[in-house]
Amino acid sequence: MRCAVGEPMPRKKIVRHLPPLPKGPALRVKDHKAERLLEILRGIAVANQQDKSQPFYTMRDVTSRFQVPVSTVARVYGQLEDEGILTSIRGSKTILQGLRTTRHLSVRGVVGMPASLSRFVTVQDYRMFFIRTRRELRLRDFATATVFFERSEEGSDRLAQRIKKYKVDTVLWYLPGIAAKGIALRLNDAGIRVLGVGGGSLSGIDCCYEIRREAAVTAILRDWQSVSGIQSATIVRGRRSAADVEQLEVLLERENLPCEVASLGNQSVEKFLDSLGANKKRGIIFLSSAASMFSFRSPENLPLLSRSRVAFVGGPVSIPFAKVPEAKVDLVIVDWQLVAERIVNDLLMKKTFATRKPIVFEAQARLHVPLSHYAQSL
Repeated sequence: MRCAVGEPMPRKKIVRHLPPLPKGPALRVKDHKAERLLEILRGIAVANQQDKSQPFYTMRDVTSRFQVPVSTVARVYGQLEDEGILTSIRGSKTILQGLRTTRHLSVRGVVGMPASLSRFVTVQDYRMFFIRTRRELRLRDFATATVFFERSEEGSDRLAQRIKKYKVDTVLWYLPGIAAKGIALRLNDAGIRVLGVGGGSLSGIDCCYEIRREAAVTAILRDWQSVSGIQSATIVRGRRSAADVEQLEVLLERENLPCEVASLGNQSVEKFLDSLGANKKRGIIFLSSAASMFSFRSPENLPLLSRSRVAFVGGPVSIPFAKVPEAKVDLVIVDWQLVAERIVNDLLMKKTFATRKPIVFEAQARLHVPLSHYAQSL
């Protein structure tokens, strides 16, 4: 159809192969709206990724459907871009990344990064590894493909097939579980090199890199005793943390600190945290799974712990879409930029890893620092 002079050309209609945005009531006032919206859109995006990239919902559509401000939608889209799920074309549209990476002459290689969806969503330290490493890879002209998986998929042939779809040269696997061994063998048989990045717990594959936190935890325990007179400790555990509990018990025994293990159970969050902070001579250690649970469910109650010394040994916590409480804690910090730069430099230099000892990155202790300086919030 021809247009008269001076009339704007009609815009080409964008075809989307996504389901309609879910029906139902708008997000409730008492919900953390941005957190719920991020969860909804991430679920839709991951479930509907195809081989090729495709247009995603416009911010205007999402704003209208969920009755939330444009600024909230923009923050959520920005988070999904950081996660490698969406890509924005300025002034045009938002794209849902495809499963199949197209090679260009300028691409040095394609690096696949399997990621546990539950850990990625809840654990800031886990997520930062992917964000920093993927950014560094792209700066050095590598293409990247983040492959999210559920816990039940970690050892499945389906996950191996999904990784192969990206036509990757190398798989960089952070915290591979025991079940990862079978997938690594299948990928190696297909000519794909698998590099593991361990975190001190049992791994299904030999890891070329190790993140070690023992020295940082020990520094915190010694400061507790010498500065605050701490006489015992409580380890707050979450799900899937038995191995981490055992490692901490060894360190506590080495420093002559009696300990007990606690979990929320059927108590209210407020009552549980209040009871933990009642004894000034008892230090409190949060494993990453427990720290994430409390920061997501009840961040406003975290200041109840300020009467005692509190350590987050799995790194800072995410407190999404809420004000970070003014509480001081002890943190175990990993320099993820340093880790990313070393790994990517090794890939550039095409170094072999088969006969080398793991390269170790030592975490650092940050003593009695404001949580607000380290916690991640959108």
